[in-house]
Amino acid sequence: MVKVRVGGAAPKLQQLAVKFPAGAVIFREGDLGREMYIIQRGHVRITLPVGGREREVAVLEKGDFFGEMALLDESSARSATAVAVDDVDVLQLRSTDLDQLLRRKPDIAVRMMMQLAERLRETNRRFEEAGTRVELAAFAPAPAGQGFEARAVLAHEASGRLFPLRSEGATTLGRHDPVTGVTPDVDLSRLDPERTVSRRHATIECRDGALAITEAGPSTNGTFVNGVKLEPLQPSPLGDGDTVQLALVALRVRLFPSGG
Repeated sequence: MVKVRVGGAAPKLQQLAVKFPAGAVIFREGDLGREMYIIQRGHVRITLPVGGREREVAVLEKGDFFGEMALLDESSARSATAVAVDDVDVLQLRSTDLDQLLRRKPDIAVRMMMQLAERLRETNRRFEEAGTRVELAAFAPAPAGQGFEARAVLAHEASGRLFPLRSEGATTLGRHDPVTGVTPDVDLSRLDPERTVSRRHATIECRDGALAITEAGPSTNGTFVNGVKLEPLQPSPLGDGDTVQLALVALRVRLFPSGG
């Protein structure tokens, strides 16, 4: 997931810093506002009213931004509610502040556009899947059996959890992304309370029965095979019994014998 990093301790940025204690309401749906926020520390819960109840749609963390519609849309009414999960430090930006920041750090504009594009892409995907689910529910036959085909799994030996790998093609590894709603094939969120694993950390490709793992990019906290750190974007072969470590989460590769 693309993050918006605002480094440095420039006096201007310090003037934009705002703190919210745990449980504080940053804004409510329908409030008027002309500010957006970039999280520097802590977590923010975004909720929407659904059926008379507040439904959580995202929990944002350092590097995420929210409230941007107040700057992009002519309407100043907030479209959701934002609450501090723990003690939160943010940069609070009005349109003039954002303009000055982007002039000094144009790379931030690129990251923001990439994050907005990911949100839009995920929204489109959800609409498409919703239509597909309706069609399948109406016309799909009853399943003929149980289980699924898997030729390899990743085993987390401490917890006993098993994560199947695709028998052909790429399996994505990482953490659930609350901003876009994207969940990788192997979601390590529960095994990684420190959130050291990137949301898009690595992929394991299976081609003709052979496995290879590739780290997604240089922004991760490291991917290791049998203790050897991988170079980003460079595939590394995997075999039965190999140890794969994504940041602080260690897994073991287990292959199943082929056959009927």
